Amino acid sequence: MKPLNRTCFVCQKAVTSETSTINPVVNLPVCQKCIGTEAEQQEEKAVLDSLADGFVCGCI
Repeated sequence: MKPLNRTCFVCQKAVTSETSTINPVVNLPVCQKCIGTEAEQQEEKAVLDSLADGFVCGCI
C-alpha cells in the first residue's frame, strides 16, 4: 500500500506516521516539533472556529 502524503496542520511540513501524532481535538497530524506548543493550541482553535463559518442552526 502506498503511504499517504500528510502535512503537520500547524507548520505545514511533510510528516509520516513515524514522525507525527494525530491531534485528538481536530483529528489531524501534528509533527513532533509542534506537539504541545502554543502554536498547536492556536491552530486547534482556528480549525474548530472555521468549522462553524456560515452555518446557522435551524433547530427550534
